[in-house]
Amino acid sequence: MKNKLNILTLIATLAIFSACSSEPEMTYADLGSEEYPQKFYMEYVPCTYGENWSVENFNSDMLPEWQDLLVETNSTLVAAYGITFEGEKPEDAPGDGFWQLVWNSKADAEAGWETWEGYDKTAEWADSTADILACGSKADTFSFDAYVRRDGNSLGTFDPTAFSSDYQQCLYNEGQGADELIAVIDQFEEWIEASDSSIYAPYGYVVLAPDYEDEEVDLFWGNFNQNAELREAGNSYFAETGADIQEAFNEVLSCEEPVDYNSGIIPLT
Repeated sequence: MKNKLNILTLIATLAIFSACSSEPEMTYADLGSEEYPQKFYMEYVPCTYGENWSVENFNSDMLPEWQDLLVETNSTLVAAYGITFEGEKPEDAPGDGFWQLVWNSKADAEAGWETWEGYDKTAEWADSTADILACGSKADTFSFDAYVRRDGNSLGTFDPTAFSSDYQQCLYNEGQGADELIAVIDQFEEWIEASDSSIYAPYGYVVLAPDYEDEEVDLFWGNFNQNAELREAGNSYFAETGADIQEAFNEVLSCEEPVDYNSGIIPLT
């Protein structure tokens, strides 16, 4: 739903990280339903640039020690990304971007954070690199159950080093809920299967259910495209061919305008 809820994963370049490495094998927790065969626990840690911020300083002085600390703490982190605003930063933004953490479960996330925040070296690392990038603690983090209907590379293979993501904050309309949303997503999936994906591929999407109390949001809808140009091409194509699906989404959800991000992977090793 490209206004679809104008629609993959919040992730990372707190400018575009150029570090390269082999990527860890992705595994999935089982949600136990045909509608959402993949479920993750995703967290977004607000980060703010320090006076010595640069991609070069991040890659040479900050990233390697973070990777070493993941090993030392036996982290079960599945993936990590960086995200920065594509346009001007909103006035109410909690930082300059986010360090996104992807876990297989909330239990993994809680255990990971407990070990991380109880390990002296992690605090030393955070203090010593705050002039490059200062990120929040577990208490500052936005956490979500993340439901993924299809493999992210099912419509073409993403280059994870630099891609475009956008997210919409949504509330269910009166009398509407998850069952109604899943029914419309079924329609959206049929449209995807029948569409000319060469116009906008690769493409993916995610539904994020907040694991915190907020009367202003029931869920976030996230879209992923390789770049802004393909995102706009996909939005235009959906507007031309999927208007009935957009109407169905609008009956279920009321959403704010999407926020666009530059995204990229933060290698774990």
